[in-house]
Amino acid sequence: MGSQNALLILYSEQGKWRELTAFYHQIRKQGFEPNSFTFSSLLKCLSSSQSPLLHAQPLHADAAKRGFVSSDPFVTNDLLTVYSRCGSPQSARKMFDEIPVPGPFCWNTMISCYFRESHCGAARELFDRMREAHLANDVTWSAVIAGYAQNSRPKDALFVFKEMRGSAMKWALPCRQCLTPLQISSYVENDAFVGSVVVDMYGKCGFEELARFVFYSIVDKCVVVWTALIASYVCNECPCPAIEVFREMIYEGMEPNCVTLSSLISACSQIPDLMLGKEIHGFITRRRAATTPDVFISTSLIDMYGKCNYMVYGHRIFEKDKTYPRCNTTALWNATIAGYMENNFVSDAWDVFRSITHGEGINPNTVTMSIVLPLCARSSQLLSGKEIHCYALRNGLDQEIFVSNGLIDMYSKCGKLKLAENQFNRMMNEKNRISWTSMIDGHGIHGDGEGAIRVFESMVREEVKPDHITFVALISACSHAGLLEQGLRYFEEMSREYGIVPVEENYGTVVDLLARAGRFKEARDLIERMPIKPGANVWGHCLVPVGSMEMSRRLSLPLIVCKNLNQKIVVFKNC
Repeated sequence: MGSQNALLILYSEQGKWRELTAFYHQIRKQGFEPNSFTFSSLLKCLSSSQSPLLHAQPLHADAAKRGFVSSDPFVTNDLLTVYSRCGSPQSARKMFDEIPVPGPFCWNTMISCYFRESHCGAARELFDRMREAHLANDVTWSAVIAGYAQNSRPKDALFVFKEMRGSAMKWALPCRQCLTPLQISSYVENDAFVGSVVVDMYGKCGFEELARFVFYSIVDKCVVVWTALIASYVCNECPCPAIEVFREMIYEGMEPNCVTLSSLISACSQIPDLMLGKEIHGFITRRRAATTPDVFISTSLIDMYGKCNYMVYGHRIFEKDKTYPRCNTTALWNATIAGYMENNFVSDAWDVFRSITHGEGINPNTVTMSIVLPLCARSSQLLSGKEIHCYALRNGLDQEIFVSNGLIDMYSKCGKLKLAENQFNRMMNEKNRISWTSMIDGHGIHGDGEGAIRVFESMVREEVKPDHITFVALISACSHAGLLEQGLRYFEEMSREYGIVPVEENYGTVVDLLARAGRFKEARDLIERMPIKPGANVWGHCLVPVGSMEMSRRLSLPLIVCKNLNQKIVVFKNC
């Protein structure tokens, strides 16, 4: 049994789900009786399977039948972890409630699961229960603060931070008092662990300067603190300060870890700067020459070279690193496909995807599907899209939310609105805002403005809150269907009823709506009243309806600079 479990563990560590399950079924036929180590190996490898939730349920039943779920905390923890990472908080909560005496790990896992799915109320309820039972630890507080930060709720995150300090240090702070950055800095100066949490919290809430302020208040900075500040700049698309902090980190003699380097590469991707990217790549190669490539660094490098329009280097990294079992993961292949798509190398992207599905030992996941489906939509490859749909059906991926949304978008843009509607209706109660917006956009693409309005009204009845992208799709649908009054009404409701501040795209769709109706003066007046500077998107909508020169005269535009579909600059002068 020991040698068989050892081989199972080896397959599990390498993420080889197919080989692992094939070997498991083979030894079961030979009379092998699994123990808790067997189930732990299988469960830990589930993340690399095609449909983790689908495979977790029979394993759960088998482990329960043998008494491991109720008696072995490792199996229980692994099951809860799998359910929490499958995007199924209901399954995770059911598992959690079946545990007789859940330990801190189980509570923390369940809280993190709720925050990942934006169920902040449920997460807070568990957190309060955990505190009442005196089970909350440093990991718990960090998970709650980070959870609120990830859900863009900085006030709640700060309030929990205040509670944490009050709970740990017994400071008498008024219940409704908000901590200032100066107060926070005094609390974290000698606690790098808490400091890293606060830096991360500020960064994820968009307050990168406050993150920097707290960072420099910490006396003894560890690599986690440095990484948190670099990541906060990257999160807020401030790549240059992130690179400067990294240089300061190296000057201070701090050794970066894989997460630090991955964040640094992401900063380079945001610029994007090929020479700087090569410099960073060289630095990583020199520092980690004797170690096995890390999948996070490899995928970040491929992404960076893709964004720098230099996929020849990205391809080299892919070909070299896929020979290492620990690096040859679905994430590596996904990054390569995305890099080819970024550079419009459609055939190369398809070649890599088809290699995955034909014997490479890699299992495409929901991320893979969400990458390749837009490729079908962009190039109107209906047959390829149907091929992917069939693959998703065979492997239980078609009901995953990202895949379903991609299928709706793909069928809509390939001219098959009915198939898009069928997929939308099959989603039952799993629809999110992207699902509804994709369906509205699909009706708009097909000139069915009334249909788009019906979908929007159903969305509102289902209490799904629209965002500015929803209104771009809705007003654009009204524009193409000639529904002027309805489009203008929705533009007004956008801020009045839903509190959404219009962005340039929203103004562009309204300008298009007015211009298509021949109301050129109103279109010009709207552009002049815009609180933000109109860009190429807005002017481009002006020129679509009747031809560039005629529209230029009508709107009396002295100079319009906009980008055409080929990304070339076109200048229209007043004639």
